[in-house]
Amino acid sequence: MGKPQDNTVDLSGIPLTLKDLERVTSYLQHSSEHIDTVELCFTELTDEMLLQLLPALCGLPHLTTLSLNGNRLTKAILRDLTETLKDPKKFPSVTWIDLGNNVDIFSLPQPFLVSLKRRCPKQGNLPTILEFGEGQVSDLENQDGLAESQEDLRGEKGDGTPLGKGEGRTVEEQGAETPQT
Repeated sequence: MGKPQDNTVDLSGIPLTLKDLERVTSYLQHSSEHIDTVELCFTELTDEMLLQLLPALCGLPHLTTLSLNGNRLTKAILRDLTETLKDPKKFPSVTWIDLGNNVDIFSLPQPFLVSLKRRCPKQGNLPTILEFGEGQVSDLENQDGLAESQEDLRGEKGDGTPLGKGEGRTVEEQGAETPQT
């Protein structure tokens, strides 16, 4: 296993399996001194998969940027990430974690942002969910279009029949009518 090119491990766009994760974890551990960026965008990463990678990721001493956008991560993973970030020995150099374009992560909890901020006191502004990604202005413009297309998707099943009660609605829309298991 060699040193990563440009100190970046970029697996973006490659759907990862659990077997792949074992190899990725092993590689991260063996090359930890040389890695400052890990790109796992659009790799079909789930909360469980990220939890499996977390010990290897948070142990990278020089990691500054962790890109996790475009995956299947949910708000639930934020709790684990926030807890991990509270420990200054974990993710010691991270200043940027990109969680845009995931399942239902639309904002980041204050403790998460504060923990990131502590790691980079020189940077003036905290990242927000809208600042993630290169095309910041186009992202803002696309937010409305995205919401509309999601509404369209929620309105009916793939075959055109309307959804029944509680189907296809977000947890917020369902309110207390369906208990979370």
